[in-house]
Amino acid sequence: MKHDTKKTKFRVRSLFRSKPSPVKKEDDTRISLSVLKKLAITKEQMEILKLIENETIPSVRDAWIDYLLEKIKPSKYKKSD
Repeated sequence: MKHDTKKTKFRVRSLFRSKPSPVKKEDDTRISLSVLKKLAITKEQMEILKLIENETIPSVRDAWIDYLLEKIKPSKYKKSD
């Protein structure tokens, strides 16, 4: 009886194959600084925009962008506490 080596190799290889991570990756949405410049109206918003432009750490920049968008959001759309 012949032994099929191709099937055996496949089985062994599949045991050690890396599996995709079950953790879902974050949404990688990019926001253009030129769009933020158009939205920033007040002095406070402009200062936050300068902080965003000068920030080198991506997670901190994202936090500043979130903060700026909360400040830009019109008051009639803000959540009531």
